[in-house]
Amino acid sequence: MIEPDQPTTIAEVLQRTREAYAAYQDAIAAFDEARLTVPNSVGGWSVRDVIAHVGADQQWMAGQLEALQAGEEPKVGSCYGDYASPPGPDIDMSTQDGRNAWQRERLAGLSLAEARELAEAGHARLIAAIESFSDEDLTMPLAIGDLGLVGHVRSPRDGEEFAPPLWQWLRGVTWHHYADHTKDLREAAG
Repeated sequence: MIEPDQPTTIAEVLQRTREAYAAYQDAIAAFDEARLTVPNSVGGWSVRDVIAHVGADQQWMAGQLEALQAGEEPKVGSCYGDYASPPGPDIDMSTQDGRNAWQRERLAGLSLAEARELAEAGHARLIAAIESFSDEDLTMPLAIGDLGLVGHVRSPRDGEEFAPPLWQWLRGVTWHHYADHTKDLREAAG
């Protein structure tokens, strides 16, 4: 049974991803250069923070997908580049808010140019990784295992209940993620 919003081809995933990413880029373009680094302009984050966050999420998923295709465990460098650092004791990595706080903390020192570079490189890697899968792979169930900071997106093991199909993992880090931030950016731009 096909679920609502479920793509059935990699081409459809790529189309949704590219369209949502273009809308996200348009929302960023609504800010003049001086406002891109103003703290607290987008729900407590600067636009630069949002750019770095989206770029880091794309980079992490690209690293996961590349490792999955190679039959290997993902590496810190392929998922986080040069920006990996252990979370502080006050950060709860078991929650999305905690992971976002850690990500924001570790990327805070990036310049706007570095954040943009991270986002562009992460997006290109993610598109290439998505293109390496077949249409049939979209329904492949995937779980996430503990592998330190990196995590490990992999085939589920016996007894693992959380194992959404590949297309849902892709939706979460691409078209839905871009749409969420596009909405926030447009509201902040006024």
